[in-house]
Amino acid sequence: MRFSFEQLEAFVTTAQERSFSAAARRLRKAQSAVSTAVINLEVDLGVTLFDRSGRYPVLSPEGQALMCEAEAVLLHCASLQGRANNLNRDVEPRLVIAVDDAIPYAAIAGSLRRFEAEFPDLELEIQHPSQGDILHAVQCGEVMLGLTFAQSQYPSEIAFRRLGHINLTHAVHRDHPLAKSTGISFAQLSDYRQIVVKHGRKLPTGEYLKAPRCWFVESYLMLLEAASDGLGWVTLPKRLIANKLASGELVELRLEAYPFTEWTVGTDLIWNTAAQSGKAAIWLRTALSSNEINV
Repeated sequence: MRFSFEQLEAFVTTAQERSFSAAARRLRKAQSAVSTAVINLEVDLGVTLFDRSGRYPVLSPEGQALMCEAEAVLLHCASLQGRANNLNRDVEPRLVIAVDDAIPYAAIAGSLRRFEAEFPDLELEIQHPSQGDILHAVQCGEVMLGLTFAQSQYPSEIAFRRLGHINLTHAVHRDHPLAKSTGISFAQLSDYRQIVVKHGRKLPTGEYLKAPRCWFVESYLMLLEAASDGLGWVTLPKRLIANKLASGELVELRLEAYPFTEWTVGTDLIWNTAAQSGKAAIWLRTALSSNEINV
């Protein structure tokens, strides 16, 4: 075998990013190094992987045929490295994890209680990134484990386990003009201010809902307060507003195009297979993997 891991990584990342420069930034390498790695891989394999005639590289038929094979090799390499990193590790003195504030503490409380009993002297920090991206924090080693909304695709070094889902709903204050409307169209929504949690993520429930006037907040609790103050319409976890819905303070929006849709977003536990996990991180990852988050 003549090709290398670095060549396959450059090939797959370029295909995912659709750009040599973007792939270089993600891999933290010079663009020339990424381009050269792909060219050398093409020479070693004897095929052209990208059509470079346009502004951006596009996978050739041969590149499309080999993409899945290359991704599979990288996954096996990441798994091998992860297992090697986890062998003979001592208990780390400190562990940092990140939890999206849409995920209720009760969903992981049992695991944390058992963790405390198992590692009573270990310092644990639980972060709720306000504007940060949990995936990015896991990628760059700022946190060891992340509990976050599911994404359709993860980088090759990120492993995940689906834990369940969170129900979301669109809502406004009872005095808001939309509260008395039924069969609300997208055009009607666009007439009013939307308040959004400013995170580095996209929700399936929000890709088609884009109001021209938006305010941004940094947490779901602030989003709830803004909605309760009648400042606009919001999308947030249904569990957070169950009491306010029951009391009538907030009202669910009934969308004309989706009268019977239950909005759900998957929740994933993610970790970096290239990170050197200690015994405590491995223990907590196993414990959290057994949780079901369905709220």
